[in-house]
Amino acid sequence: MPGSTKSETKLENEIRVSYKSDALDYVYKAILLFETNDEVVLSGVGKAISSVVNVAEMVKRRAKGIHQFTKLYEKEHTIKREDTSGLKRNEKGEDKKSGDEEEQEEDENEKHKEEPSNRIIEFSTTVPCMKIILSKCEDKIDKNEIGYQKPIDEKDVNTGEEEEAGTDTDHHIEEHTMNLPCGIIEDLKKGIEI
Repeated sequence: MPGSTKSETKLENEIRVSYKSDALDYVYKAILLFETNDEVVLSGVGKAISSVVNVAEMVKRRAKGIHQFTKLYEKEHTIKREDTSGLKRNEKGEDKKSGDEEEQEEDENEKHKEEPSNRIIEFSTTVPCMKIILSKCEDKIDKNEIGYQKPIDEKDVNTGEEEEAGTDTDHHIEEHTMNLPCGIIEDLKKGIEI
């Protein structure tokens, strides 16, 4: 597919974060993944990097003892697009101008077959990428490696064990949990701090 950015195989415990989507949706998915996995991988490319960080911080504030390991890297990305500029190239590969110049060169071009104006252009660019590994098991992450962050203080974590009265969380949760099983929704209602 021209212009496609899809690559690599997605892991079972990986969440690919987009900058366009609601961060709370990703937080809920991560919490659900922690029920069956010891690690959750959040990844994003380009504009989504800030969203990856936001989601990771929100998850760490909703679950106790989450270790974080952050990897920053860049990836070369090749993009293929159809050239729709309408400029035709002469035999030397130079773009032709419209108007008088084009008319003067018309005789020369009749002798040589021109390339079609709609052609595929391929170019490479480098994009920044981020992966954040959130882990419940501290032995799975090397604490001495660059990018490691220890869990936040337990007093700063709101797991929902203590019920808060008078908050308007029901409407907010229903808005973001339409496809989640009922038991999970009830657990989330207890744990959301607005």
